[in-house]
Parts: sequence; C-alpha cells; structure tokens
Amino acid sequence: MSRLIALASCVSVLLLTGCSNDADAICDYRKECFDADLDTGKCAEKIGAWEDEKESEQDARRARTAECSQCLSDRTCSEVLANCIDDCFGIP
Repeated sequence: MSRLIALASCVSVLLLTGCSNDADAICDYRKECFDADLDTGKCAEKIGAWEDEKESEQDARRARTAECSQCLSDRTCSEVLANCIDDCFGIP
C-alpha cells in the first residue's frame, strides 16, 4: 500500500513540474489508477510547487518529474507499479 501511495505522489509531482504535460500525465495516471475523484489540476499545481520549492533543486526535481512521466507513458497501472517506483517515488 505504501508503494502505491509513493508512486501516486511521484506521478503527481511529474505532472506539475517543468513541463505541464509531465505533471498532467502523472496526475492523470493517479486519477485513473488510484483515485477517480482526484482533482488533476490541484495535483499538477502541487507538483509544480514542489519543483519550485527549493531553487537549488529545481532542475533535479523537474528532471525527476520528466523521468516519471516518461516511465508512465504507454503502461498499464500494474506495469507502472512494477516498473516506475524508482522514477516516481517522492513526487507529491
């Protein structure tokens, strides 16, 4: 269960950071696989805020969001759980 929550957090962060498409992709995944009532706009905003939170970490956080989003691309919910935990862990 904690892995699912962590993955969901990672996906949300990706949708909000850097490229809005990355954050949107993460949040869309979270909505589809974990929470049908998720407000994807707020989810993406959280990811964007996380990316911008520490100026010294902005580039690294945006890169993490992009990596997570890329991992999610064209995968089923179960495939993401098996393959994207490392890329998405820690993303709000």
